[in-house]
Amino acid sequence: MAANKNIANVLTAGVISAATILGPLSGPAVAADSPVLGPDLETKLANFGEASYPVFNSVKDVSPLFDKLIEYVDKTVKAPDASEVAKKAVDGLLAIPDPAIAKYSGILKKDVFAGVSKDTCVTLGGFASASQKLQASAPIKSVAPAKMEALKKKFDRANSVVPVRGGDICLPGSADASRKLWVAQAELTLSMPKDEARKLVASVETAGAQTSRLSLVKLVHTAEEVFSKNAEALKMVQAGKNVEPSVISEFSAATKII
Repeated sequence: MAANKNIANVLTAGVISAATILGPLSGPAVAADSPVLGPDLETKLANFGEASYPVFNSVKDVSPLFDKLIEYVDKTVKAPDASEVAKKAVDGLLAIPDPAIAKYSGILKKDVFAGVSKDTCVTLGGFASASQKLQASAPIKSVAPAKMEALKKKFDRANSVVPVRGGDICLPGSADASRKLWVAQAELTLSMPKDEARKLVASVETAGAQTSRLSLVKLVHTAEEVFSKNAEALKMVQAGKNVEPSVISEFSAATKII
């Protein structure tokens, strides 16, 4: 049970962060009163952004990882519980305040994608295919179409700032831009209202309790194939391990439930 509890914690942070990272699917905005990250988390997130920059730039096709993730959820999580996570994630994103959409758009435009052209940028290979598969997955399809449309409209302004070529999103133009992106994403994630965040956390805990570390092995192997196991990838892995406890701690404090 302790192991499953920890997995649920990691999945909670991961699912919420993924919802912001996977834009232009549904990248939310930073609220006007967005919480300030603790210096420890901010530093570690920035370090991960820097370490991950060359790794993401080298990815040829990220879609196999999405294939395995969708397959993993289908096989290990009960359909109603997976559906509940998707619905609560959408509710949480829709609840994020509107006034600071311009602020987050400004961060993307000024600090993350300044000078990045869709004609010459490095894209995240396979993102278009992965996005389509994610949208066609059972949990996402269980969300009311009207809510998905509302989500798209809500964040059109921020999403329009992200350069896209052939359906694949462009990556930040530098390691420093990547650092700023990861910090900004954490801030906007934590701007989700607590009530909706608690409900999302509860749904993820229910789903996470059905998994085990052993069942994650195949996902790890696929991730290694996608990101490789060279020195840069191993550095990113270590940066991820360094930030994980801080992410969990920050989300625990923000929701008072984990």
